[in-house]
Amino acid sequence: MSITLTDVTCIVVTISTLWWDANGQCKEPRETSKLNLSVTYNLPHFVLDAPVQKLLVFNGSVYVGITNKLVALSGDLKKIQEYKTGPVHEGPQCNACEGCRDRPPNANNTSMALLMETYYDPELFSCGTAGNGVCSRHLLEDGELGVDVNCMGSHNNDGSRYIAGPAGTQIVNVEVGGVVRFFVANSEPLNSSLPSSPRLHHTISIRKMWETQDRFEFVSEHSYMDLAPGLRGNYPLHYVYSFQSGAYVYFLTVQREGGTSKAFHTRIVRTCSSDLELLHYVEMPFECIYSEKGRRKRSTQMVFNILQAAHVAKAGSDLRRDMDLKEDDDVLFAAFARSRPDSPEPTASSTVCVISVAKINSFFKDFIQKGHTKPLYHFTGSEEKPYNQTSFGCGKHEKGYRLEVTRTRPPEDWFNGRFRNVLLTSIAVVPIHDHTVATLGTADGRVIQ
Repeated sequence: MSITLTDVTCIVVTISTLWWDANGQCKEPRETSKLNLSVTYNLPHFVLDAPVQKLLVFNGSVYVGITNKLVALSGDLKKIQEYKTGPVHEGPQCNACEGCRDRPPNANNTSMALLMETYYDPELFSCGTAGNGVCSRHLLEDGELGVDVNCMGSHNNDGSRYIAGPAGTQIVNVEVGGVVRFFVANSEPLNSSLPSSPRLHHTISIRKMWETQDRFEFVSEHSYMDLAPGLRGNYPLHYVYSFQSGAYVYFLTVQREGGTSKAFHTRIVRTCSSDLELLHYVEMPFECIYSEKGRRKRSTQMVFNILQAAHVAKAGSDLRRDMDLKEDDDVLFAAFARSRPDSPEPTASSTVCVISVAKINSFFKDFIQKGHTKPLYHFTGSEEKPYNQTSFGCGKHEKGYRLEVTRTRPPEDWFNGRFRNVLLTSIAVVPIHDHTVATLGTADGRVIQ
């Protein structure tokens, strides 16, 4: 979208591609308008002494994970508190939670996951690379981090303490029947030169807290899936985003198109939030397309295959009208890039696609019913099991299935090619009054709203 400072009412750009003139009337942007990246903004800011690795906003406070620190900020980005998470001494004889306190530090603690849980108490979970990915639970009081902190260790050797993998982690926490379940997905390196994730970390797993809330345990003996033998370290798999909507938990991944393919694409993964053993698991290709009409009105289609960032939010009334959505519908906003050939590396060419979660579910149902599926290539225990082709819910009587959908119906670029020369790296969406406002971040440090 074109962003100028000729009128202050033109700064906010909405997802519906409408902007305001001086009379408060909505106008369609000119077809010839181009993205203006020369605008500067005077925004509240706080300077950290290391790159931001994880960020979470809760009750007006901002929590930032960086190497060896967890920082709490106020809504106007003033420091509330700083909590030290490292460096630590790592070694085979060291305790996962305490390390080796009597020895000098030899390892930094990189922040891998931040998540908030409020069902039991307002508690922040911070997971890092120290202790092979062990997490700490911060019981929040007035936003403070260090009042009551527990390391989520384990009294057994089942691996339930090892949460965050070194290549990246996505976690979704869901309350089901009075129990909070943590769906954890650990990436395998996209860069083959990086070390593979240790086998301590399952690729996908489901955990819950022990009754004393000081450790994790698996929800069942088989509440995890791993990459098939031989693929660990040889099958790049990057979990980019995760969310819960309705009866399902979703993960968005970047991975190879198939077992022998060198090309990469994005997939959306869905499993039941009530599932104890990931028996209702399905993956579907998920990409974004842009159709450019030439002088002779012939359409040239460009595929944007590599997801960079995503956000699930409600839509404002403007977007609900455009997309025929219900007021409580969850909507997925996804920023994609075109990749280099046979590589997950993005190019400076992006797009934004918008699709309701209800529409995604209808695609899953439609393609499965029509038989456009095959067994998963990359996960153990992924043989195609018999299933009822008329029902794919999460009820107790639903038969299990672990499938890969072979067809897709990609949504189209919502901004009509306006980011073809920009690499988008982040997206956040919020409804404001009647509008749906997106804040986009670029690879060169720009913020587009």
